[in-house]
Amino acid sequence: MVKAIIKPILKKCIVGTLVLAMAIAQGCGKDPDSNQSENPGGNPDNPGNPTGNAKPEILSIDPTHGMPGTEITITGKHFKDNPLQNYVRFQSALFEATVASASTTTLKVTVPDDATTGKVTVKIGDQTVTSQNDFVVDPLILYVKDINPKQGPFNTQVTIKGTKFGNEVAVKINGIVAPIKQKSPTQIVVEIPVNTSLTAHKLVVTSDGTTVESDDLFTVTATGPYARWENRNIELFPNGASAFNGGLSFVYKNKIYWGFNRLAITTTTPEYAVFDPADAGKGWQLAQAPAGMVSADLQQVSAVVHNDRIFLGTGVSAAGESNAWWEFHPETNTATQLSNFPHRVMGAVSFVLNNNIYVGFGSDNKQLYQFDPAGNGNTGKFDLVTTASFNDLSAGNAFIIGNEVYLGRALPVINQVRNAVYKFTAPDQLVRVADMAEEMPSFQTSAFSVGNKGYFVINRNVWEYTPSSNGGSWRAVIAGVTAPAIQHIAKLTINGSTVIYGWTGSGRLHEFKF
Repeated sequence: MVKAIIKPILKKCIVGTLVLAMAIAQGCGKDPDSNQSENPGGNPDNPGNPTGNAKPEILSIDPTHGMPGTEITITGKHFKDNPLQNYVRFQSALFEATVASASTTTLKVTVPDDATTGKVTVKIGDQTVTSQNDFVVDPLILYVKDINPKQGPFNTQVTIKGTKFGNEVAVKINGIVAPIKQKSPTQIVVEIPVNTSLTAHKLVVTSDGTTVESDDLFTVTATGPYARWENRNIELFPNGASAFNGGLSFVYKNKIYWGFNRLAITTTTPEYAVFDPADAGKGWQLAQAPAGMVSADLQQVSAVVHNDRIFLGTGVSAAGESNAWWEFHPETNTATQLSNFPHRVMGAVSFVLNNNIYVGFGSDNKQLYQFDPAGNGNTGKFDLVTTASFNDLSAGNAFIIGNEVYLGRALPVINQVRNAVYKFTAPDQLVRVADMAEEMPSFQTSAFSVGNKGYFVINRNVWEYTPSSNGGSWRAVIAGVTAPAIQHIAKLTINGSTVIYGWTGSGRLHEFKF
C-alpha cells in the first residue's frame, strides 16, 4: 500500500525536475527578449563567430606589382559576391580601392593613385585579412591603357586612358596630328583627323618628350565612297615651281584660264595660261594680259563668267586693295573697264544664280551685291542684296546646288575658327548651315558641285557637303599627306560628260574621280 503511493509521487518529481532543467537551460542560453537563434547560418568554419561571417583569406595577388590604375586579381576564400561588401585597402591609400567585380573567391581591384608599396588588406563585415607579401607599386610611366571606341569615320572622338599624360601632349594617327579636345593626367580625348587610309592604325602619344603607342588599333571606317585625283601628266612648270601666285582662274567656252598676274617672282608683266582639253597635247599656252587691266603683282582677284562674258576685278597689290571692275575679251585679248565695285577688297566671292551675277564679301566687307552689266549705260551697276552677320569671308568660294548657293569658309566671330558655311537663297536670304570639320586656316578655297553634292578644296583635303533640312553634313573624301595640294578647280564638259579638273601651284593637272 505504501509502495503504491510512493511510485506516483516519484514519477511526478522526476518529470518536474526535467521540465525545470530544460527551462533553466533555455533561459541561460538565450536572452528572453532576443529572437536570434544559436550560431545563425551554421558556419562550420567559425562556429564561435557571433555574426556568422567566415574570416576571409588571401591566397594570391596577380600581378604582384603594378602602377596606380593597374587592375589586379586577389584570389582567396570567403569573399562576398557583391563588390560593395568587399573593402580593399592598399598601403598609404586614403580611401578603399575600387572593386570592379567580385565572387566568393576572386576580387578585381584597381590600384589607387596614392597607393605605395606594402600589404593589402581585405575587410568583410568585422573580419579583416592582410596579405603575407607586399604589393609593389611601380613608379608612373607614360602608358596607354585603352582607347575607346576602336573604329569610326573621320572626326570620331576617341578617349585614350593611361598614365602620366603631361603638359606637352600630342597624339598622331598614321602620322597625322589628331586635335586634342580634352586632357588630364590619365585621360585624353582626341578627334580622328582626315585620313584616307581605311586600315587600322595605332594611336601614338607623345608627352613631355616621351612617345608610346597604344596596344589597340583604331580603324578609320568609310561612310561613303572616297575620291581621288588622277594625274593627267600636264604641268606648266615641270620642276614643280609655283606659278601665278595668288592668281585667278575661270572656264570660258570649255577652256581653262589661269593667272592674270606675274608668272614667276622674277617676271614683271602680267600673263595668263590657257588649257584646251580638246587640244590637250599642247598643254598650257601662255599669253600676255591686256595692258592696264591688271598689274603684275595683283592677287586675290575675283572672276565670274556669264553668257560668254567674263567679268573680273578687285584684289590686292603693292598699291593696296582695289575696287576696279573689268570685262575681259579673250578673242581680242582686250579689256573694258566698268563701274567700280562698291568696296576695295581682296578675296571677294562671285557666282551666277538664276541667270543673275552676284559679287560680294572679301576683306572685311560684309555686303553681297547683284551686278547688272547693262546698268549705268552698259558700264555695270551693283545693287546691294544682303548684309552678312559673320565677321568676314575672304579668299573663300561658292558652289551651287539647285537654286541655292553655299559660301565658305567664313569667320563667324573674330578670334574664332574660319570654318562657317552659309547658304544664300535669292533674293536676300543668308543663313548658316553645318560648319566644316576642318579648322586649318587657309588663304585659298576652291569649290565645285556635282549633282546634289558640293565640294570645298582646302590644300590636300576635299570636303563633300550633303544638304539637308537640318543644315547638312560634311565628310572628307580626299585627305592626307600624299594627296596633291590642289589650288584651282575647273568644271568642263568632255565627250558629253562633266569633268572636274584641279591643278597645283605648278600647273599639274589632275582629274577628280570616285
